[in-house]
Amino acid sequence: MADHQELIKERLGKLGLGPHREEEILREFSEHLADHAAALEAHGVTSAAAAREALNSVSDWPDLRLKILAAETEETIMNYRTKALWLPALCALTLSNVLLALMQIFGAPAHFYWLGVGKSVQALCEFIVPWLLSQPVVGAVAAYWSRRAGGTVRYQLLAALAPAIALLGFFVLILPFAIILEQGPHYIHVGGFLILTVTWVLLPAIPLLLGAVPFLRKPQSQS
Repeated sequence: MADHQELIKERLGKLGLGPHREEEILREFSEHLADHAAALEAHGVTSAAAAREALNSVSDWPDLRLKILAAETEETIMNYRTKALWLPALCALTLSNVLLALMQIFGAPAHFYWLGVGKSVQALCEFIVPWLLSQPVVGAVAAYWSRRAGGTVRYQLLAALAPAIALLGFFVLILPFAIILEQGPHYIHVGGFLILTVTWVLLPAIPLLLGAVPFLRKPQSQS
């Protein structure tokens, strides 16, 4: 089938994927047809006839070309999203949680009271505030990483706000279970949900956004 690579290339047409990638696709497809031809030869078909039969097994070359391009485009999009969104967002989420764990280890224990009641002021000053002050670094790292990977401004924002978005999703998931499983008026659970949302979603989102703003830029053309 190596002798028929030019014919295969002519039937597939120009893919526009770059010479190196097109050569890889051509080689892989030629090997696939070679396996088909070898199977025919094993059943007594001559080499030339087996090669022709392998080529003729492709009934619609334009359709095959479109399928190859679609697969390559989807893979390119997935790779782009992974590099420009998911990896920076995962980094931000991990870094934020690591800093939170450090605050829990070396800071004051978290007491979730109304501000000004009991030990809430102490918890605010010694636990929550230091963690919030660390969040601009998290937002900056995520936004810069996303921008360097060619991410759009929207991807940069989503990556930077990933810790707050993840906590919001977690709270939204546990709220129905808290209402169903726990006894007591629903407004108590809703009130607790609002307090958690303000403390762990809205408050962190502000420093995350402030840290990301200096790095929010339109990606370069190569992205």
